[in-house]
Amino acid sequence: MRVLDAWLTECDRAAPVTEESKYNEMHVVGLSVCALLHRCELPGYAQASLHTALGAHAPRVALHAELPSAMSWQQLADTVTALQLEFKATMTWDRASGYHTEVDYPALVLVLLKRAGFWLARQWRRVGEGGAAEEDAEALQGLVDLDREGWRRVRPACVVQLLDGVHALLSLARLLLTAQLVALHSADADAVRDEVCLYNHHREASIDDFYEMSMVADCMVGAVTQYKHKFQFLFHSISQVVYYHYPTYERQRQQPHDFLEGYGAPGTNLLPLLLQLAPDTPLFYEHTGAGLRAAYAAHPFSWAFMLDFILLLDRAGAAYCAEDLRSLLLLTLEPALEPALEPALEPRGVPQPL
Repeated sequence: MRVLDAWLTECDRAAPVTEESKYNEMHVVGLSVCALLHRCELPGYAQASLHTALGAHAPRVALHAELPSAMSWQQLADTVTALQLEFKATMTWDRASGYHTEVDYPALVLVLLKRAGFWLARQWRRVGEGGAAEEDAEALQGLVDLDREGWRRVRPACVVQLLDGVHALLSLARLLLTAQLVALHSADADAVRDEVCLYNHHREASIDDFYEMSMVADCMVGAVTQYKHKFQFLFHSISQVVYYHYPTYERQRQQPHDFLEGYGAPGTNLLPLLLQLAPDTPLFYEHTGAGLRAAYAAHPFSWAFMLDFILLLDRAGAAYCAEDLRSLLLLTLEPALEPALEPALEPRGVPQPL
């Protein structure tokens, strides 16, 4: 867990890939983690099942009959993508305790990374009855690089996409499941709303921010980072990502001011206005530093926005969640608040990994 924790907090998933290696630092460390897991015994690995790990969510993720320990690279990549799509549905909000899930994400990710290590540690080729190298779907789909003798290995671009997805997904799970719930600022929920005065000019001035945040919220976790690396020299806007995945996408509309004043207004709608009130608290997306130590350690507090989950992080990396984001804004305005020490390495309420 300590190795995974360091990988998630010390390595910038969105850093550009280099021309020489085709990877960035996060990918190189991720490759090392895969190699380490491949060489190590992981109790229960051979029998690990997506149906057991995901429960009711398995039908939307277990796209192939094979166990993870027997998956091809394509099946492994399909599984990671399905997990990215299903992630939000696996998280539950409890106003008394915060976020929780029945999925043991650290254990599941270790199994998937170990299988990735199997493929990354070898070259292989498919030989027909006559002894000649045989063409197959892996080569035609660009999943592998082939040499002249037909030996193949997983293409670096495919490794980048898989590690981008895993890193973003596990980073978000870590933040959500270690987040401390900030209770209501007073016994009366309306007091939170009354202490943070929002006006219509805040709504109008933040419309562009809302459009950007709403598009981030409509992308699966990891999608922006994956697009940024797949089209490294073309990426310049979140709209590229959302329309790439959803060509007929229609962007959300901001809610009326009266709705935003109500307690518990959705964070995606509310945060743009709060940034008008407190512009010195920076906002980090998955592709700009959310969960990265170098980002959050530079500020007393910062917002982490991934998928449509919004958390507040202090300088030590402790995460906070609340039913209404105004409670978190008030937290940043309390001068006597001392940032917490390092957050727990093991997610709250999640069993130890295999």
